[in-house]
Amino acid sequence: MNSNNLDKKKIINLYKEKNYQGVIKLGLKLLKKNPKDYQLIYSIGLSYINLKNYFEAEKYFNRLLFIQKKPEIFFLQANIHKQLEKYDTAITYFEEAIKLNPNFFEAYNNLGNTKKRIGKIDDAISCFKKAIQLNENNIQSYFNLANIYKDNKNFEELIETYEKILNFDQNDVKTLYNLGSVYLFIGDIPKGKNLFEKIIKINKNHIPSYRNYISVTKIKKNNEIFKKLEALNVDFLQDDEKILFYDALSKGYFDQENNELAFKHLEKSNSLKKKNSKFSFEKTEIQFKQIKTFFENIENIDINFKDKLKSRPIFIIGMPRSGTSLIEQILSSHSKIYGAGELDFLPKIIDKLGIKKPKNLESYFTKIRDLYIDQINRISDKNYIIDKLPVNFRWVGFIINAFPEAKIIHVERNPMAVCWSNYKTSFVDSGMDFNLSQKDIAKYYSLYFDLMNFWRIKYAKNILNINYENFVNDFENNSKEILNFLDLNWEDQIKNYDKNMRPVTTASFQQVREVIKKNTSLAWKKYTNYLTPMQETLNRMKIKF
Repeated sequence: MNSNNLDKKKIINLYKEKNYQGVIKLGLKLLKKNPKDYQLIYSIGLSYINLKNYFEAEKYFNRLLFIQKKPEIFFLQANIHKQLEKYDTAITYFEEAIKLNPNFFEAYNNLGNTKKRIGKIDDAISCFKKAIQLNENNIQSYFNLANIYKDNKNFEELIETYEKILNFDQNDVKTLYNLGSVYLFIGDIPKGKNLFEKIIKINKNHIPSYRNYISVTKIKKNNEIFKKLEALNVDFLQDDEKILFYDALSKGYFDQENNELAFKHLEKSNSLKKKNSKFSFEKTEIQFKQIKTFFENIENIDINFKDKLKSRPIFIIGMPRSGTSLIEQILSSHSKIYGAGELDFLPKIIDKLGIKKPKNLESYFTKIRDLYIDQINRISDKNYIIDKLPVNFRWVGFIINAFPEAKIIHVERNPMAVCWSNYKTSFVDSGMDFNLSQKDIAKYYSLYFDLMNFWRIKYAKNILNINYENFVNDFENNSKEILNFLDLNWEDQIKNYDKNMRPVTTASFQQVREVIKKNTSLAWKKYTNYLTPMQETLNRMKIKF
């Protein structure tokens, strides 16, 4: 074997050993003798990719393209530019790879991911579908397609895609769980429960399935699923699983009216969440003060916006668990209103721009408007679109100045009812971790109460206040009052809001599909003896309940 072949064998062995620095060192030495050696350049480029040195990798694959334009090199260059967040260039390279090899399904798949990254959702979906068409066994493209449907709440297509993924493995727990969760969101509780039961039979330690099953089931003492949960050894669980474990046990014991055990496990869950939470009450207080300072000396700014929103926004705000989901469910039964759920667009935009008062307020609010419109214009073409993120109560001043055509509905509820419901609810969003102790949730309610009083004084004409207790006692007349505020007429299908099968992804996904229950705001009184810190804190804050 000649020395050249021996050296190349060394290169191969070094690469297999993941000694990428060794590959580069030897490769560069050999390149001096053979500067156009395709395999050497390729090996060096791949080694730089594995070392995440994408700038150097790009140089060597460019050299290869001068030697020979192969689709796999365009593909690698595209992935490099994707890593460097040069998405337009990455797209160009993927498209070049596809031109040279129209059956290059991996290129279609990665092109789809890149299109998704820059917000071209329809293009991304087309790419994933093409990748699947070219290779039906390409499971990754199915997962990518599922993720994009999930992100955009296309639940019908999402269910179809999950079912196709299950054709690869009927016992794929992750996909079964995701499919079960979707069924809960769209209101098909029995199908969801059946899937969670199936998962538990496959894997008796799958805590999220126990939690979801129990969340939609009235647990009796003889419930077999609950007995299985009780028998599990918590010592081997990770913290995130322990949280779900304690949540599920707590809910089951509440159903059985074993309040002592229910509170014991609820407190264990919240204590673990608090240990792992990044939420800062102090930072929240500072933020609320910043907001009030921002708007104290600002009168309504009359900006002549040249654009037009496709759909007029309705912002439903209030404390979480105050009834905002119910109001959205009712209003979205109207033919001219689309319920988009809890959109996170506005807080992200304001976080990006900052709360400090800029020199040019008109430019500032125009920017908020433009960024928000970019997000919502592709969601619905109905006359109105609901953005029901309760904690948007923080941004009332921003909404009124950036969206003068918007409508704001504020839902308020008995403070103890709200605080108790928040305390026992496990939110997915860590930004909601103000509910992890009785004192904290009561203090947060006080901050909310103070800020809403500020908004009501400053923007009295722009906000419709709805009392939840009054609303449920006279649902129809109060609904008509809201519709009048929205300049809309009554429609009889609103009476059947509980039959509205629109997806609901909040903690209230089950309650909003039930007939309105009166007196639910008094439910906390059953647990008065356990809620002393919450009551004392509200009293100290001079908040009546």
